[in-house]
Amino acid sequence: MTRQYTDEQLSAAAVAFAAGTVTYDPAARVSLPPVPEAEPMVPLGVRVPPALAQRVRAAADQAGVPYSQLVREWIELGLTDMAGDLTVSVAVLRRAIAHAAQSGQAA
Repeated sequence: MTRQYTDEQLSAAAVAFAAGTVTYDPAARVSLPPVPEAEPMVPLGVRVPPALAQRVRAAADQAGVPYSQLVREWIELGLTDMAGDLTVSVAVLRRAIAHAAQSGQAA
């Protein structure tokens, strides 16, 4: 549970800190934030023509996922294919099959 402080409390804390009158209790119990459930993401900038960007967003809308998730999955599939690796998540594989079927690329 996150504790909410008023503007007055925050201002008073800032003044006390600036004045050097803040005291610390090393025995005070603290709770650490929860461990993230997923690994952190790193932004990756890719420049594409507007028509391609529209197609990607349309495909993501059709799949019902954010376009960045769809692009990540496509990158994962492409890298897996290039490496000759057979390990890929089932969710990514299912989405790739569904996309291929919807776009008429299924065999």
